[in-house]
Amino acid sequence: MDRENKDTVKEKDKLSYDVYNDRTFAESYSNKIEYNSHNALYERPAVRSLLGDIAGKKILDAGCGPGVLSSELIDNGAILTSADYSPEMIRLTKERTENKARALELNLNKPMDIFKDEEFDIIVSSLTIHYLKDLTLFFSECNRVLRKDGMMVFSTHHPFMDFSFHSDGKYFETELVKDVWPSYNISMEFYRRPLSELFSTVRQAEFTVDEILEPLPSEKCKEKFPDAYDVLSKKPWFIIFKLKKLTEE
Repeated sequence: MDRENKDTVKEKDKLSYDVYNDRTFAESYSNKIEYNSHNALYERPAVRSLLGDIAGKKILDAGCGPGVLSSELIDNGAILTSADYSPEMIRLTKERTENKARALELNLNKPMDIFKDEEFDIIVSSLTIHYLKDLTLFFSECNRVLRKDGMMVFSTHHPFMDFSFHSDGKYFETELVKDVWPSYNISMEFYRRPLSELFSTVRQAEFTVDEILEPLPSEKCKEKFPDAYDVLSKKPWFIIFKLKKLTEE
């Protein structure tokens, strides 16, 4: 493999890494998602609603970003390990959690060799998997490091929303697409996948789907961001899965 092809493979293993690792963007993003409509008043409350009582639970936040969710989980009594591919995001996570989280720089496209088998009670992955090239490896590794009676909750772009924004492609194929974030004046690359592929991938990794949530925005979103509330009430932006390990009968 020549140098150019090696660099291309490396880039796809760290999709949108340069954006998330830019300090100016990272700090702006960290501040916005703490209080905004789509994250703070729509996606995160929905994710938390599936987690139940987390006091004393060992949780892996896989793709922790700037640590907003990690911090909330710590405040509710969880024991956190937070992982992200971006050193900037890990720096912000350490600051936000006041070093109460075990924060690790980790590329989730690769085996999570740093973790032991059945190390965690819960794995949560918020808006991360659409940046991952190899979902089969990721979910298999999550199964390995999760206790037999543990659970995994992950959120991602809703396939309906992705295809409505990028309808020039083929829905039934996994495609690399680029999205413009006008509020930050940047472009993000991510993978668009059909819903059937998500189901088949988690099943292949020996998970069962316990619950699926297509969330609605909170009433507080209606008060603070009425325009966003109107959009999110009519079109699904994200989708959230709650998984459990398949057990032998």
